[in-house]
Amino acid sequence: MSEYRYWFTLKGYRVISQSQALERRLWDIFPQRCLTFWPYLLSDRTGIKDFLERDIPVTVDTKMDGLGHFTTRIDWLTAWVKVEWRGHLWCISNDGKMWLYERGRKNDDSTGRLVWKIPDEGNAQDGATLQTPMTGVFRSPIDTGVIASFLDEFRGYEWFSEASEITWERRAGMDLFILRVLHGTQRIEIYIQREKYSGQDVGAQIDILFARLINEGGNHVIDATYEGKILLRNL
Repeated sequence: MSEYRYWFTLKGYRVISQSQALERRLWDIFPQRCLTFWPYLLSDRTGIKDFLERDIPVTVDTKMDGLGHFTTRIDWLTAWVKVEWRGHLWCISNDGKMWLYERGRKNDDSTGRLVWKIPDEGNAQDGATLQTPMTGVFRSPIDTGVIASFLDEFRGYEWFSEASEITWERRAGMDLFILRVLHGTQRIEIYIQREKYSGQDVGAQIDILFARLINEGGNHVIDATYEGKILLRNL
């Protein structure tokens, strides 16, 4: 019997992770039965993966390298955008997973300084519930397709690169985006409703106005919420 147990004792187990904290979290929930009978790990690795990926923003992959030898790789998820929602700062990955910023890797600046501000109960995807948990990792209820479309259209312009905050609201059934820019001590707010500018390159028009205003000084509003025209006013 002892010889039988010897043959099925876990012979080698390697953990590749981006921090010691991730490795410690794995060992916290590692099934002890797998140490004495490695075939259990063939089934338990799915449970390990599911638990950790619901608990912290990571991807987990366990492979068998040979009889009784396994490797588990743990990688942090990469934030695609940061959003301020329900009184907290969150990260969303490009595949739609969402988690509290403080639960991710420390000092994660992969999204830069830009933060999206989302109304507490607005902009949910069709059929999505906003009764989401406040911990762990879950499917984002925020319609990231709208964010992706906006980024694709405008992030190449110089004025966009200086934005530190975007508020996304719904007004009269249309998306309204309010960008706040701080250029030195100068403040500029940009209001955009893309539906009002079908077929027009509103981004290029704003680019021209923005370049002029930052040379003139003062605080301004660039208002692109009117049909076919852009209004300027002092802030």
